[in-house]
Parts: sequence; structure tokens; C-alpha cells
Amino acid sequence: MIKRTRGKPEHAAAIAHLTAEAADSGVPVVRAVETRAENPAAIGEHIWVAYPFIEGDVYSGSDEHIAGAGELLGRLHATATRTRAPAFSWPDPDEESVAEDQDGLAATVGPWSAATAQALSELVARFPAAILPRVRDAGLPECTIVTDYKANNLIYTAEGPVLVDPDNADHGPRLFDLAFAALQFHSEHPGAPSRTFDVREWTIFTTSYQRHVQLTPLERELWPTVVEYVLSEESVWTLVESDDWDDERERAFLLDLAQADAARFPLPD
Repeated sequence: MIKRTRGKPEHAAAIAHLTAEAADSGVPVVRAVETRAENPAAIGEHIWVAYPFIEGDVYSGSDEHIAGAGELLGRLHATATRTRAPAFSWPDPDEESVAEDQDGLAATVGPWSAATAQALSELVARFPAAILPRVRDAGLPECTIVTDYKANNLIYTAEGPVLVDPDNADHGPRLFDLAFAALQFHSEHPGAPSRTFDVREWTIFTTSYQRHVQLTPLERELWPTVVEYVLSEESVWTLVESDDWDDERERAFLLDLAQADAARFPLPD
């Protein structure tokens, strides 16, 4: 399998090294194929990487698949590698970018639910002054984070799930991955439910995750705000930029995502 990886050579190399180190530690994640040529390699204007093709099943929404996904994320977060992932880049929103998001929500979510679009618009307005600095300045525990941990980036083998798209990994707050999974694990995956995790599924996912990672009191305190952060930064982008509003399944998911909040995703004790 050949795909584009990070745009900077040093970032592409870091991803290749850290995934190899994680795989050597027993974590099921793809690693760049060893070849005589460079891998990753710059071809034209982009950098490309060759990974082995992983045979297996796609996510089905079963309890077993949910538990496996939660456990894999916990293992990824608990595994230390010698190579550090590229540093997470904090956003720097201004009035123009906020207005663009609000216009985008009115155009995409608004025709289906004006009230939902308005609620998200208010969340986006709060992001620069109320949400971003509280999360950014909190000193949350950091590790290598996947940044887009969702069902369509996993393949399930007889031994469990394998992460097959690690190329967006950063070094940042681990709670971001958990919040992204809560909100968007089922996005762009026809075999998944057309909604976010329900409470029972979320409990299965997080219980499996916490076999390897114990969340700190600070993380638990800031969890609702981190969910708001990911919803306003990542999920709003998904809602505005999605080309799938005409697809019945994906539209149902997007509308459910647009109405999500932290109360839907309690953290287990």
C-alpha cells in the first residue's frame, strides 16, 4: 500500500521511525516496508510511504471490535518510543476564521437543523477566548497521539486491530485522541452505526483503553472542555468540509455529531 505521508521530510522520517519502534515493542501498527530505495521518499511535490497490505476485516460495530479499538489506543498511548512525533500545532483562530466556520455551519448544518447550527456557531465563538487557552495552558499529559483515531483507519486480524494509517501522528495531549474517538470513530465508515458511540459502547471502549492508561485528575476535570475543543476544532471542520451530506448514512452521522456534547461520553471510574 502506497500513500502520501507528512509533507516535511523530517516529519515523515519521524513517523517511519516511531512506528517501527512501536511495532518492535509489539504494538500492532503498520511500519514502512524495508526497501533498497528510500521509504518514505519524495516523489514530485509530495512525500510517499509504502506500507504492507494488512489482510483482515473492517470494523463491524461489534462489542469485540469496540473493545479491541479501545485497547489498541491505550497501548499506543502507553508505549514510549525513542523517536518523538512532530509537535502538535495549536491553532491560532481570529475573527475571520471564526466567521468562516459560522458561515460554513449555516450552509451545511443549517438546512437540516437551524437550532443545531446556531448552537455550534456559539461554541465556535467561545473557542478562541474560553476553550482554547484553558486546554492549551493546562499542562495535560502528552504522548504520541494518532489525531484521527477512527474505524476506517483500523483493520481487524485474528489477533485484533491494526492501525493502518499512522501518518497524522503528533506529540500532544493524549486526551485529544480519546475525545476524537468519542466524536468521530464512526465517521466515513459505512459498516459503522450512523451515529457516535452510545453510552454502552463508549463504556466498552474506555474500559478497554484504561487497561493501559490511567487518566489523571486533571484530565478528568478538563474532559468536558477537551470534548468541546475537539468538537469546535476538528468536528466543525468535518461538518463544514464534508462532501457526503447527500449520502443518507453519512448525513445521519453528521447530524448526530453536530448535536453531540461531553455529557454523552462520561468517563468510567
